[in-house]
Amino acid sequence: MAQTSFIGRFFRFLGRSIDFIGRLLSRVLLLLFIGIVLILIFSGSEPLQIPNGGLVVIEPQGAVVEQSSLPDPANLLLGATEVTSTPLRDILDTLERAAADDRIAGVVLSLGEMTSISPANLETIGEALEGYKTSGKVLIAHGDYFGQAQYLLASYADTVYLHPMGQVLLPGYGGSQLFFSELLDKLGVNVHIFRVGTHKAAVEPFSLNGMSDESRANSQQLVDELWTRYLTQVATNRGLSEQLLRSYTNDFADHLLASDGDMAQTALEHGLVDELISQPELRTRIRELTGPARGDNGPRTIGFQQYLLLTNRPHLPMQDEVGVIIAQGTIDIGEQPRGMIGADSLNALIREARMNDRVKAVVLRVDSPGGSALASELIRQELEQLQSVGKPLVISMGGTAASGGYWIAAMADEIWASPATVTGSIGIFGMIPTFEEGMASLGVYADGVSTTPLSRADVFTGMSEPMARVFQASVEDGYRRFLRLVSEGRGMTLEQVDAIGQGQVWSGTQALEFGLVDNLGDLDDAVESAARMAALTDYGVRYIDRPLSPGEQLLQEIVRNMGMAALLSYLPGADTASVLQGNAGMGLPAGGAFAAWQRMFSDVVALARFNDPMNLYSLCEFCALLR
Repeated sequence: MAQTSFIGRFFRFLGRSIDFIGRLLSRVLLLLFIGIVLILIFSGSEPLQIPNGGLVVIEPQGAVVEQSSLPDPANLLLGATEVTSTPLRDILDTLERAAADDRIAGVVLSLGEMTSISPANLETIGEALEGYKTSGKVLIAHGDYFGQAQYLLASYADTVYLHPMGQVLLPGYGGSQLFFSELLDKLGVNVHIFRVGTHKAAVEPFSLNGMSDESRANSQQLVDELWTRYLTQVATNRGLSEQLLRSYTNDFADHLLASDGDMAQTALEHGLVDELISQPELRTRIRELTGPARGDNGPRTIGFQQYLLLTNRPHLPMQDEVGVIIAQGTIDIGEQPRGMIGADSLNALIREARMNDRVKAVVLRVDSPGGSALASELIRQELEQLQSVGKPLVISMGGTAASGGYWIAAMADEIWASPATVTGSIGIFGMIPTFEEGMASLGVYADGVSTTPLSRADVFTGMSEPMARVFQASVEDGYRRFLRLVSEGRGMTLEQVDAIGQGQVWSGTQALEFGLVDNLGDLDDAVESAARMAALTDYGVRYIDRPLSPGEQLLQEIVRNMGMAALLSYLPGADTASVLQGNAGMGLPAGGAFAAWQRMFSDVVALARFNDPMNLYSLCEFCALLR
């Protein structure tokens, strides 16, 4: 007994020691972060300031999203300086402020670090670039290479520079999914699928070895429309014919051979870029425009995140406000971090808007492929409570508002979408894997007793016929609920909704034609409309979000002010060329093959993570391929 007591005390002491060491290390890491920030802030001989007559360098990092998620602090400590995402609003605000700022002579687009962006957000930034150009200020784009999304933004520039060893690769919209049906058969995993909707293809990777004809046809018409919009916009921006662009993309190999394999020369000959120049030559051109930076021979530039920091104005609450809430990511039960939509966490923000007397109307910015059906309904019910107190609710759709993303939008007072928004996908599915065959092949069997046909329902005994009927009935009920709320919210018959439902995906333009949205426009348009609905003339805009903890605020400032390559241009002896350069590439989008694999597995990972208690989901399987 004494020995047992000693062992127990030893392990309790060991556990307390490990816990103490963990807390100590966390505090040491926090102090280290603070020290790094202070060194970077105060090591310069002069404070950071906006260069008079200089250029703002817009250099998005990672994915362009509605709302950034915070990076892992451990990765930053290990030397990772990459920022995984850039808020769309930061780019739009930069262009708006730069256009009106007399100190700023122009903008440089440096897009090599932008890894992904939705077609809808591309068009939103394009409209902002058009607005900026009315100021008459310089707009330059430069890249070591241009991927498809990067080039669309670059095409708005007055001058597009490309490195002599660079390329402009425009592969078009599309992508491949992985299909696991045969693998699951070999592993002895039975996937029991319950669905409503001829086009609800999120389950197809687990039941087929390729796309169904219905899914292929619906997806093809969507990418065809988005590709036509892309080519039309680039042709307009560059003063080229759409036929020439289609030839460039469809016959790229032939054009490349005619240029002896020189990709940069091929792009120049087809009018996609204006000049092939190296980075030292680019620095010289910009220095000629702006003059040299003070105490340096480099160009007079400032990174856009630093520019935003120096031009920020504190938010002063006004008597009347329009509240903006961001709903970004897959939808799930409970509290979820930034980058996902949790029913509890989002509903807390909706309640905050409802109970704030200054908030007279709400715009919910939705960028979501859907997820849990129950979580979607919980959010919709909370939005209904908001409307019940007389506050107008306007939905602004971002890159995607499909499946569960449309579920939470359908009952709003008004819905705005971008022409390139991916929406619809009205359908429900459930999926339960069971492992009885795979376990049997290993000599493992399940047996037991039960009092009802449902007592022994688990993943090791297979799917009983009564349980299958329960799941199918639940799925069909979920689809009927979806049809009814869309019918009620959009003033359509159930038959009309079903005809454009069945899991089919649509662009924003098509959704307007079918009556699924009310208007085409961006977030600012939706805010103005919400203000009109609330009869507001003098109002502010409040972004309603969960307050960051002190640690999260510190990390956010580190990312904003030191995690960007642009900051290096303000440290003593640093080379401002880092502001203007992107990574060399071989045609894959920034992020490379790893990012492509990540996107292909995203749906599988999402399904594994979801926690809907009834295993019922409304998810757009195709949306991830369009970023």
